[in-house]
Amino acid sequence: MKLRKRTILAVCLLLAAMLLISGCAGEKTPYEVNDSEDFNVSVKFDANGGLFTTNTSVIVDSYNISDLEAGSDGRVSIPLLAPDDAQRGKDSFKAFKNGYFLAGWYAQRVGTSEENYTYAKKWDFASDMVKVHATGTYSSSEPVMTLYAVWVPLFEVEIYDRSTGDYLNSISLNPMESSEIQLPAWNQDTGSMDMNDMPERDGYTFVQAYYDAEGNVPVSGETLQHSGRMDFDYGVAVGSSMKIYVDWMEGEWFHIYTAEQFIDNIKMNLNGNFVIHEDLDFAEEIWPTNLAEGSFGGTIQGNGHTFKNISVTQNNMSKTNSGLFGLLKDTVQISDLTFDNVTYTVKKGSRVSGACFGLLAGQVDASAKLSNVQIVGSTLQIDSGCAFLSDDYSIGLVAGSGEIPGVDASGISCTVVGDNPEKLTATVESNMVTLQFLSE
Repeated sequence: MKLRKRTILAVCLLLAAMLLISGCAGEKTPYEVNDSEDFNVSVKFDANGGLFTTNTSVIVDSYNISDLEAGSDGRVSIPLLAPDDAQRGKDSFKAFKNGYFLAGWYAQRVGTSEENYTYAKKWDFASDMVKVHATGTYSSSEPVMTLYAVWVPLFEVEIYDRSTGDYLNSISLNPMESSEIQLPAWNQDTGSMDMNDMPERDGYTFVQAYYDAEGNVPVSGETLQHSGRMDFDYGVAVGSSMKIYVDWMEGEWFHIYTAEQFIDNIKMNLNGNFVIHEDLDFAEEIWPTNLAEGSFGGTIQGNGHTFKNISVTQNNMSKTNSGLFGLLKDTVQISDLTFDNVTYTVKKGSRVSGACFGLLAGQVDASAKLSNVQIVGSTLQIDSGCAFLSDDYSIGLVAGSGEIPGVDASGISCTVVGDNPEKLTATVESNMVTLQFLSE
């Protein structure tokens, strides 16, 4: 059965004014125009507390049924299009209500207010038909049926800190689109954690989510399936809110597989925490200046791996701490890591006076913790052309200032380089370096 003509009439809050203006001018109202052209069987879509994208709360479809063939019962069947059906083209109307999702369009609404409405007879646009008598008398201003938008609050996942029980945040989702939440996952390309659908928590890194506060039922896999469901017979949600409990690690953590990942992430995170998964070769990388002259306060878990082929050149004329790390702060923890073939050069033009230099660190705070850290095959180089104004300096094989118990300096040699190496002698005693510059 085919409809030969159909018009769509958008009805908004200004409709009354339009009708009044048209009446005063002696012109036909939109309804009168529809009736005169036999587009007089109307169906109303009521946004029911929401709005359409045209900022209207109601739209009306009007139909001309004169050419439709009636069935044996004398009635014609009219298929409807949902307001947002793509077949409407530019006349498509999407309904929305902040904080809610559209469960569907329902033909029956019972109650006295939005708070106590109940609904039934969800309309199936693929199979349901509006049936009217072929010889009936209709007016487009009096719809033969109203379909009501049924709005349901967005489903919620409440997030709690499992260790404290504190509520942290929540995730809202529309189950008509998806009931899954993508959990955080390590990104092996960047070394950082992609939070995906999980809200970030400042100063912490996600570890594991659980369905229970005791941590007996972990959320497995890459996604979490919301446990709520819809009862579409009546347009209501069942179990729309659920709770999950999350373990967190303090600090921002990175899982490192390449030298490039380490460099890129530590440049931006001098207090970051790094778990090393491979031996890292820095031959093609530039060691970041903000690390060599700045303060590192994070963690490096070496897991028995090696950082190799690192070259750092110091040529700063300001008073500074410098090494692979400028300063290792009290909060530092470095473990199970070997540094192999590191060359640290105090270059011509560097200011020695007032500075602290060491191959591993310029300065080390007393509470910094280093365990099973080794340095092998490495060289501390002092250029004969560096600036020397007084003996107010501190240069060590491992660290310029501060002690690092357990880090063996035997794998570090100290040499003089530059244009006139004969003018400078470097004497090493108890892993500290004394310079003597010879005049002409």
